[in-house]
Amino acid sequence: MQTRRVAILVPLLAVVALVAGCTGPSNSSGTADPATLLKESSATTKAQTSAHLLLVVDGEITELPIQKIEGDLSQTPEVAATGAADMQFFGQNLKGVEFVVYGGDLWAAYTAGGSLANLGPASAVYDVAAILSPDVGLANVLANFSDPKADGNETVEGVNALRITGSVAADAVNKIVPQLGAEDAVPGTVWIAKDGDHELVQAQLEPSTGNTITMTLTKWGDPVTVDNPAP
Repeated sequence: MQTRRVAILVPLLAVVALVAGCTGPSNSSGTADPATLLKESSATTKAQTSAHLLLVVDGEITELPIQKIEGDLSQTPEVAATGAADMQFFGQNLKGVEFVVYGGDLWAAYTAGGSLANLGPASAVYDVAAILSPDVGLANVLANFSDPKADGNETVEGVNALRITGSVAADAVNKIVPQLGAEDAVPGTVWIAKDGDHELVQAQLEPSTGNTITMTLTKWGDPVTVDNPAP
């Protein structure tokens, strides 16, 4: 009787082993393929029309006269942005500068509650409104991300995200931050929501060792109204 049971179990175990071998190694962490996530997140980001942004520069990036920007970005009905920035302007360190980007121009108030003055083309300082541009903004950064590697899960702004490291092509870097004038690919890290449409939660560029530009995005798709500051 014992011999019959062994005879029956052996082929059953062989079948189980064969099925396990065919399914390949299990992914106990449930980590999605980073290249696929980047592609899907790029498509999602490209279709977005608004977001809330927190941009922080850590370290010293002399080419970029910005230390911090927080505000709202919109692509429709006008490519525009509004918020406050810590920045350098004509040798001055300005904190909490209220600004509006509208029609490609940067408007700013030097004092809290003061009237906005036209400082000329936003691109001469930094055109934050371009971050949402489907052609030169974050969607383009995601589309030009090479050698992606999953680097663990992390909760950012309450969102369960996969952290992905890699490099961003110099052309894509120079489109979103022209001031950098990158000649080679720049190390980059992105945090992409693991669920839903895989929205981009955060992106970081490291143009030089230890010096980073981090962009954190929330409130994707929320209504944003930016009025034309021109009299």
